[in-house]
Amino acid sequence: MHYLSRFAHNFPSKHRSDDNHEQKAHHNNPLLQNEHPNPEEHLFPPVNTSQFNASAKEYKALLKEAQILIEKILNSPDFAQTLMHEAQLSNQQKVDELIASTGITLKVKTTYSPSSVHIEIFSEESKSGCCILEMKLYW
Repeated sequence: MHYLSRFAHNFPSKHRSDDNHEQKAHHNNPLLQNEHPNPEEHLFPPVNTSQFNASAKEYKALLKEAQILIEKILNSPDFAQTLMHEAQLSNQQKVDELIASTGITLKVKTTYSPSSVHIEIFSEESKSGCCILEMKLYW
């Protein structure tokens, strides 16, 4: 049975003429109440921000690594040209060497197409599902 169909009888009729129609509709409508109508069936676990905060901390480190690469591309036209040229030649080994030469310390996976480079930077905790920063830069 669909979740909402169990509560269809709680929705007011369009023909209802009560003065407190909206108040009653809000009170009887479980979708408008703060709490789930049946806590035993609540689909989400209680909020715990510890993993969320750990992910944010990991992501902050990923952003620092990405900043290193972005600065290198912006501040070194020779680097940007060489990276783009080697990617267009599908020279994966040279692309990987160029990325590593920027000083990035985390694992990086690079793929490319004729119109862009896709760079994934993996946190040290990426084995546990956290975290990956993905960048797609077009040329």
